Amino acid sequence: MPQSFIAEVVLTHPNAPLAATLEAVPHATITEESIRPAPTADEPAVFYRVTDVAFHAFETELARDHTVAEWTQTMDFGDTRMYRVQLGPATIFVSPTLYELGIHVVNSESADLGWRFWLETGDRNHLSALWDYCREKDIQFELEVLRNSGAQPMNEQVRIKAALTDRQQQIAQVATRMGYYEKGGASAKDVAAELDIAPSTLSTHLRRINATVFDSLFAAELD
Repeated sequence: MPQSFIAEVVLTHPNAPLAATLEAVPHATITEESIRPAPTADEPAVFYRVTDVAFHAFETELARDHTVAEWTQTMDFGDTRMYRVQLGPATIFVSPTLYELGIHVVNSESADLGWRFWLETGDRNHLSALWDYCREKDIQFELEVLRNSGAQPMNEQVRIKAALTDRQQQIAQVATRMGYYEKGGASAKDVAAELDIAPSTLSTHLRRINATVFDSLFAAELD
């Protein structure tokens, strides 16, 4: 039976879809329902289902959200409304990239100031590629749940011992201490300077570290 990997991740960026609206009305529940090509614009139109919010306040914020070019309410079910949102050109919209990486979006929903994605893929390397993409775009990446098909969720408190070399452990420790993995933390250039290596060398080390960590996460479940 082919393996399937399930991940629950939260992605956050100031230019993510509806970022300003999420900040202004953080208790709203917004679910991405579908994506359709826009006939007269480069950016896609996204349909969102919205609940648990005062709709007047939500629409007021939507009208001045910098990630939104146009919007319209399409359905009203009383406590739930559907909206068609034309995203702005500067919006960082991850969903199409996920498809390009070979990752299926099972569901996506607002989560505080970001978006929670339930993802499925047949190749764990696709998740590693997503992490690399998020680093490149300065998207905050939080892995909350990771499981193999049929397996129980991997508790984030479980200590994962990755098969890193001493040098890789040193680099990972320095990068973590300097806040490289945190939004607003040290840049790759800063970490490379601290380690007295070239930024390109650091990038190579970090890719290998990331790949090793992902491999370690699934090692017990692979044939």
